[in-house]
Amino acid sequence: MKTYIKQISIALIVTVMFVSCNKDESNETNTEFPEGIVSYNYPLGTTNIQGQSPISINTSATEKMNTTDPVIHYNAITLSSVENTSENLKVSLSTTDKANNYITIKGMKYELQQFHFHRHSEHNINGEYGTMELHFVNKSETGAYAVLGVVIKTGTVNSALQTLIDGSPTDKGINAMTDTFYLSSIMPSDTGKYYSYSGSLTTPNLDSTPNQGPVTWIVFKNNIQMTGDQLEDYADIYEEENFRAIQPLNSRTVYENIR
Repeated sequence: MKTYIKQISIALIVTVMFVSCNKDESNETNTEFPEGIVSYNYPLGTTNIQGQSPISINTSATEKMNTTDPVIHYNAITLSSVENTSENLKVSLSTTDKANNYITIKGMKYELQQFHFHRHSEHNINGEYGTMELHFVNKSETGAYAVLGVVIKTGTVNSALQTLIDGSPTDKGINAMTDTFYLSSIMPSDTGKYYSYSGSLTTPNLDSTPNQGPVTWIVFKNNIQMTGDQLEDYADIYEEENFRAIQPLNSRTVYENIR
């Protein structure tokens, strides 16, 4: 009897250890940025008609990862091109500022070309939209694109955003300023947590007509804020909202960085 009980006990221990090991293996988080969503050497084209942006991000269906990419090297720029495109506010970088402000993904360097605004946000997270969305458009020397998306919500005043709004031409055109502007002032404090997927540009077509891609998208979990008065100041200049309709996810995977 004692031998029988001992055998059962050993079997139970082995079973528990096996289940525990399998559980650990199944919960293993990817530490590499997914190859399948890196634009790499692919310049913009129309090859990803089934992979358009923006999308609705369902956080319960994301695939988790823990990677240090993208590495963001954003510093100060000169506001030499603050543009009213008639649709939105866009700030373009000088050649020097492009070289000094960039991101890397798996070693691929993407220089920041420009950043611009959408009202309201284009992406939504679990069906919730932001007041606005800010897009940092980065481009590699091979013509590949990676865009960082920052959702803006109504809350506390953001003096950096006010500088941009105040510097915007009231009509279509470009205002050349000499101000030094720190990009960190319009970035989330924590850029390690984000959602990522392969998509497209969201302009010029604000409907379901395909836009160019592929684009590696990084949409930060954490937002920045602006007041209702600041939103009104922006809307006084840009009266029409300029967000694209949500596009089908199709078979794409949305990744969630949990760093």
